[in-house]
Amino acid sequence: MNTSPTHKPYSLRKAREDGSVDQFAADHEADPPGDEAALIATLQSMAGKSKEAPEASTPDHCDD
Repeated sequence: MNTSPTHKPYSLRKAREDGSVDQFAADHEADPPGDEAALIATLQSMAGKSKEAPEASTPDHCDD
């Protein structure tokens, strides 16, 4: 990552908004690789799992 005083760190989101993804990639070329196995395991453990919606309450008998 470029640490010169004229270059401020920025996020990938900001780089996408600015159209500077190529520069972002170049700045992060030396970053250590991520743990692909851990990422895949996390995604697989989350796949198809969502919080169940609470059971709907039954309406009281009313004269509406």
